[in-house]
Amino acid sequence: RSTGYGRSLDIAARGVYGIDGVSGATIEPLNEAFQAARRKGGHYRRVLKDLGRIAVSVLDGEADCDREFFAPVIRLDGFICPTHRRELVAAGAEAGVKVHCLDDWKAAMELRLDRALEAGAVGVKCGLAYLRSLHFAKTGAAEAEADFGELFREAHSPAWRGGIKVGRAFQDHMMHHLLALADRRGLAVQFHTGIQEGNGNIIADANPVHMTNLFLEYENVRFDVFHMGYPYCMELSNLAKNFRNVHVDMCWGHIVSPEAARRALAEWLDAVPANKISAFGGDYCFVDGVYGHQVLARRNVAMTLAGKVADGSFDVARFRAAVRVLV
Repeated sequence: RSTGYGRSLDIAARGVYGIDGVSGATIEPLNEAFQAARRKGGHYRRVLKDLGRIAVSVLDGEADCDREFFAPVIRLDGFICPTHRRELVAAGAEAGVKVHCLDDWKAAMELRLDRALEAGAVGVKCGLAYLRSLHFAKTGAAEAEADFGELFREAHSPAWRGGIKVGRAFQDHMMHHLLALADRRGLAVQFHTGIQEGNGNIIADANPVHMTNLFLEYENVRFDVFHMGYPYCMELSNLAKNFRNVHVDMCWGHIVSPEAARRALAEWLDAVPANKISAFGGDYCFVDGVYGHQVLARRNVAMTLAGKVADGSFDVARFRAAVRVLV
């Protein structure tokens, strides 16, 4: 109950429904209020706009969304880590490309990206840290083509077998291809780093330091590094300080650990320009949680900046300027 997760939901219960937190005594009236709000309609406007004062939310992988509230980003992870030829057929059909070779697959990816941008997508999201290390080596087309061919050798395997995972050389090559496309378009690319949802994940795979070669090569890509890099917050501080194209994103961070978020923000404000720090992202699958999260985030930002004023690092004018940039 004392974790950031528990505190956020207690705040949401009070702020959205006027009910004193989440407990055995409140769960039934809270459930009734929850359902009644959805029957009434207008709940997203009330929570995001009226209560949360959130101008826009970046929505992961859903192009068909209400643009009053959301700006979508596109996921292209399936082009980097396909597992079966049937995925090539489906993606090729969507793009209008018959996929027989690596060049066809690259063309399908580029068409998918450009159509998403034309439809209003504002960037790209990568969640591959859940599957592999974020180090993507520079590999040649011949190595990638050899790995790609493995998908065709198991072209008729049944669905229950699960297919095969295409080789690392192919994955690395396709990530570099995606970033080259993004580089030419001046796009922002969001990367999941640090803590991973669920249990038993390999946290070292998600260390943002692994991406250093990408930061060096793709100078025109705005790398939006998610989740404070937690627990690699200080490593991310160094990266954002040393690379002009690396930006800190605190989405999820304030409920993962409010204290860690405050400590990290205090150091980042000493090391990184404030306009490279995004101090909040809801990162909930239901809208009520976003309200509780943004309350925690605003408190954390205010407490951290107040500490800078108290120790003489900031004057009141700098405090106000930082608030405008961060939130």
